[in-house]
Amino acid sequence: VSWIRKRDLHILTVGILTYTTDQRFQTVHRDGSDEWTLKISSPQLRDSGTYECQVSTESKISQAFNLSVV
Repeated sequence: VSWIRKRDLHILTVGILTYTTDQRFQTVHRDGSDEWTLKISSPQLRDSGTYECQVSTESKISQAFNLSVV
């Protein structure tokens, strides 16, 4: 499972590994669970936008989420 920030196509996380130097981003996942949550600590206005969760399967599965920080 990967989390991508769509505005710049930046890969934020893959599995539980974080691929951004911004330590506010992390994946929350419990063993045995199907849930993969992108956690942004201390969200800022610039974090607003679309984030996509992608599952690496034979045919890619993805779901986009729009975040509004006010």
